Amino acid sequence: MAEMGRFGRWAVNVLTESRARRVLAQLGSHLAVREGAHVLELGMGGGGLVALIQERYRPARLVGTDFDPAQVSATDARLRRRWGTIPAGVATQVADALALPFPDASFDFVFAIAMLHHVEAHHTEYSQRPRALAEIRRVLRPGGRLVYSDLFRREEIRRSLAELGFREEFLRSGLRHDLAIYRAPSPPVATS
Repeated sequence: MAEMGRFGRWAVNVLTESRARRVLAQLGSHLAVREGAHVLELGMGGGGLVALIQERYRPARLVGTDFDPAQVSATDARLRRRWGTIPAGVATQVADALALPFPDASFDFVFAIAMLHHVEAHHTEYSQRPRALAEIRRVLRPGGRLVYSDLFRREEIRRSLAELGFREEFLRSGLRHDLAIYRAPSPPVATS
């Protein structure tokens, strides 16, 4: 993964909250984040989605990550401007989606909005995304949900998710991108 350039970072940060509002509106009633949930956002950019998730759903734990330390600093500044301090239960940190620094089964939800293509050297490649999806699967609790959107290699992403045992719950596939919710597999039921 590579850090964004100054212009890319500026564009993401300016649009972060409007994009987050649009995504949450499109997901509508399909997204049910309960109050005690543990939520992870990958590639949080300027932190707009982190702020809206905290305000709308009040998860017990909300971790926003980005590969770029400048984006983590931008999000921290946004949250402090918004609330005066970063609320208890909310954390931000630098993290690589290819090697997430969290224990197995840590989260009920993982959000990866317009970020999966950033794990590739070139956005149109498809060599690292399966690894990132496997990491997401690892940190999701059984039955947890991945909420993602992406622009490139959408069919391959869906195929990789199926191979990992994910089940589609919501898919809005448009000309420009997919927006989807996938449920992680539950552990197999023991038979006697």
